[in-house]
Amino acid sequence: MKTRVVYVEGNLVSEECKHKVVETLEMYDWDYEVVAGVTPSTLVEEEFPYQDLEGGRLKSFRLNSDPNEQRKYFTKKSCLFNHLRFAQDVIDADEPMIFLEHDVLVTAPPPSSKDVVDFCFLNMDSAFKPPSTLDKPNLFDWYANHSHELGVQPIPSNYPLQYYKQSRYYGRNMSPGTSGYILTPQGAERLFFAITEFGLEQSDFIYNNGVVYMQYLHPSPIRFQNINPNLSHTL
Repeated sequence: MKTRVVYVEGNLVSEECKHKVVETLEMYDWDYEVVAGVTPSTLVEEEFPYQDLEGGRLKSFRLNSDPNEQRKYFTKKSCLFNHLRFAQDVIDADEPMIFLEHDVLVTAPPPSSKDVVDFCFLNMDSAFKPPSTLDKPNLFDWYANHSHELGVQPIPSNYPLQYYKQSRYYGRNMSPGTSGYILTPQGAERLFFAITEFGLEQSDFIYNNGVVYMQYLHPSPIRFQNINPNLSHTL
């Protein structure tokens, strides 16, 4: 299964993270490519010319009166376009593929896409631990106390990370970031149906169980590096 690693070209922290993840990809013999991601300076909004989701988090940045929050709109939209480009390539290849962000490390051989329906998160074991921004007691406690089956399994009904904006996805279970996941052609088609019909949303918010069937792999084959560049807020 092909893996795509996305990084920010010219950003020293991102470049350093990229080198570290590539070392581990080589160590475990993953089939990968490294791609420079979209940034606000290279963003072409006409590439995916859809409206913003009404009530969504992406649109809230654009409507915010704070200029700093408004600038985040283009950063978040750039991040989203990286995932949409990837999803389009999954559709074109007609086979599942893996997306990895620059700040992870591979800790196991590449996973199989067997039993993956739409979307399978690959970093659940460290999603709620430092340096993740989701290092919250309620989320960490849920994961520590949940009984995890081996292999691919659905995100359960008692999962506490839910979509909180007042849009059509309110209350849906959503991905704990987009650090690493498997996307199938069916999942990619469902993603494009959602953005075409209802609008663009922040990448980790649009991956929710109102759009795709949500699964995760246990144990996780990747983990976060010790540093969190958090470029979606600071770029």
